[in-house]
Amino acid sequence: MMQNYFALNAWREALARIFEGFAEQDNVSPTWLVNPSTNRRLKLDKFYPEISVAVRFKGLTAKGQGRKSDLEILEEEARERTRAELCRQHGVHLATIDLNEDPVKQLEGLLGVLARASRSLAQSDRPAEEKARWMPALAAARSRAEQLRSRLAKDPEQMLETLAAAWRDREANLALQLRAASASSPEAAVALVLKPGQRVRHVRFGEGVITHIQGEGPEAMVAILFDAADERTFRADLLADKIEVLE
Repeated sequence: MMQNYFALNAWREALARIFEGFAEQDNVSPTWLVNPSTNRRLKLDKFYPEISVAVRFKGLTAKGQGRKSDLEILEEEARERTRAELCRQHGVHLATIDLNEDPVKQLEGLLGVLARASRSLAQSDRPAEEKARWMPALAAARSRAEQLRSRLAKDPEQMLETLAAAWRDREANLALQLRAASASSPEAAVALVLKPGQRVRHVRFGEGVITHIQGEGPEAMVAILFDAADERTFRADLLADKIEVLE
């Protein structure tokens, strides 16, 4: 599992670099992405609406989750097929990244998705000014992806370590920025009553469940297991305007 989270962080950094300049949405469930078998919404781990590109991570398991049964595997495969078909029907180009597979091949798959997105945009009826903006941006994204593929091909393990470390630095810088913003605007702070077991929604990471809280007051550390099987810990005072309690 630790290897999976390491790979996930590396891919987060890779995507941040590749899609630099594009609007990014995390853990989204569009109204049209509904599994007809269960009538429940499916999720996209990343969505870039300007170019209709989405990313889905595979191979990540939650803490304490044992080996999946054959039935669970079949159900998961069915959900993945449904997700891919619904995306196709709605003009969304879906890249599926398996955290347990060769990263070079996964990046080649993403390059294929970017190529299809570029062709689709060129052939679409979107306004000329939008094409003039996003076609070069897509070409630049493909170029960055090709550069990453070349570096990964030379030394995959070292490159993944570099990307994962860069992502940790990126998140640390974001936390510092949030703390500075909170300090400069104390009136933005909102009192929250949080407790383990509550279901919450984070503006960036989507829905999840509070697993435990260490400490008290604004400096308490709140751990949240998000539905994407990604557990993160936040300072309580930094969550005030970032989450809402669902239940």
